[in-house]
Amino acid sequence: MADVIQEGKARLHIQIPSIVSSRMPVFYNPHMVINRDMSLLVVLASVGEGAIICDPMGASGIRGIRFLLEAGAKKVIYNDINPMAVEEFKRLIKINCVDESKVEIYSEDASLLLRKLRGFDYVDIDPFGSPVDFLESAILSVKRGGLLGVSATDTAVLSGTYPTTCIRRYGSKPLLEAEFYHEVGIRILIKKVVEEGAKLDCALTPVFCYSYRHHFKVFLRKDIGARRADQLMRDIGYIVYCSKCLYRKALKCEGMINICPICGNELLYAGPLWIGKLWNEELITGMQKPKDRLILSKETIKLLSKVQQEATKQTVGFYTLSAIGEKLRIGSFPNLEKFLPLIEGVRTHFTGEGFRTTLSHSELLKRLGSLSLRQ
Repeated sequence: MADVIQEGKARLHIQIPSIVSSRMPVFYNPHMVINRDMSLLVVLASVGEGAIICDPMGASGIRGIRFLLEAGAKKVIYNDINPMAVEEFKRLIKINCVDESKVEIYSEDASLLLRKLRGFDYVDIDPFGSPVDFLESAILSVKRGGLLGVSATDTAVLSGTYPTTCIRRYGSKPLLEAEFYHEVGIRILIKKVVEEGAKLDCALTPVFCYSYRHHFKVFLRKDIGARRADQLMRDIGYIVYCSKCLYRKALKCEGMINICPICGNELLYAGPLWIGKLWNEELITGMQKPKDRLILSKETIKLLSKVQQEATKQTVGFYTLSAIGEKLRIGSFPNLEKFLPLIEGVRTHFTGEGFRTTLSHSELLKRLGSLSLRQ
């Protein structure tokens, strides 16, 4: 018997098994509500109402319905290659009393559909696993000034569990040894999108991203022109990292170093990857405004609040208390809230024990040393 699911203002009648998988007749993942919440917030803050949305891997279609019911979308293009999903979406339109003139329905290969259609304010790429196969087609379909949302669930690949797969698929070396390996994964994903855009003389600038459970999500704004693409490519480089003293630095290829300047240990590296900003602070402020008109999950509100704080210190990489304790042999700390003012830090959403600071690594070590002496 089908369950009645309420997500935002949309209702969905679907049976959810104990284990959510791609084998479901019509796919719906309740854990991805944050993904859909964030797409609504980003589009409302950036484009506003009246957006033309394309969901080329629509599955249950809940994202498109929510754009119409909650975000005032002008039109939603829904597509899924699975005929059962298409029929379910048609039922969903009726259940939610959606104006059918605002919906176009297709059942085609996602990449082929995106090659045929153009001029979208927002395209959402949310596949099982890697989004790589769909990037070029998706970039072409977004209008100038529009947004591309890219999800990746192959986080183990991007974060370093399968480094050879990451090199083959994304053209980058990950860094599982670093405590900020998930951030490395997101930066590799952004690099790949930027790179694919540059091939087409398009500049895809990241404006918002996050990591949650088993997926990464990045949102990028599209501009056109070889010069703009070249400018963006300057923010692709490498991260060097010392597994002994936790030193880290973002570098261009021509400035690469092999030895840690702090402790003399041999450095590890990750890349090439995005070394620019992860968040547009103005957009994040704008994302706070439509919160009251949307029915968001508590987790979404909590995550957005964390990211807003984190975006005030846009460093490359972050620290964790456990890594500091293990590598620097500092036994105990005050709790994180009391510790942060001592190192001018802010929390990161990537992990509950992580923090960012714009202090130099040398200055951080100095303050950690004085902290341990006082204990």
